[in-house]
Amino acid sequence: MEYTFTNAPVDLETLPDYQQLNYTSVSKKRLYKVWTVLAVLFILIAVGLYFLREATDVPMLIPGLTTGVFVVFTLFFFYQFLLQKKIGYALRERDIAYKRGFLFEKITIIPFNRIQHISTSAGALDKVFKIANLNIFTAGGAGSDINIPGLPPELAARLKEKVANHLTETDE
Repeated sequence: MEYTFTNAPVDLETLPDYQQLNYTSVSKKRLYKVWTVLAVLFILIAVGLYFLREATDVPMLIPGLTTGVFVVFTLFFFYQFLLQKKIGYALRERDIAYKRGFLFEKITIIPFNRIQHISTSAGALDKVFKIANLNIFTAGGAGSDINIPGLPPELAARLKEKVANHLTETDE
C-alpha cells in the first residue's frame, strides 16, 4: 500500500477561540502574599535608610530617597492589584490554558498529550497563606511551562489528579 502525503488547508473560521474561555481566577491570598513580601521589603529598606541618615553627611538626601522608594512600592502594590484580576486558568477536555499579564497579556495553552510531568509546590509563605502552586512541565524545558500560583491546596491537588488522569487516558 502506497502512502500519499496530504496537507489540506485549515478553515480559520472553524478554529476555537481561546480568548473566549471562561478563566477561573486564582485565590486573592496570592495577592496578600505578594503584598506581605512587598511590605516587609519596604520596611527593611526604610529602616536601612533611617540608619543611613544617621551615618551620612547629607541627611537631606534620605527623605527624597524614602519618598522615591515609597512611590515605587506603591506602584508595585497597585500593579499587583491589577494583575490579580488578570491571572486565571481554564481546564478543557484536551488541554489546560493559563492567562496572566496586565500590561502584556500572555496566554499559554498546553494540550494534555504534551505534558510530561505535573506537580504542586508550596513555599513557607504559601503555607502561611494556605495556597499552593500547580506546575506543569512539557518536554525540553528546564522549568515549568505553566506555574499557576495562589490555588487552595485542595484545588491544586484535584487539578493535578485531573490532569494526571487525562495523561493516563491518552496513553491507552
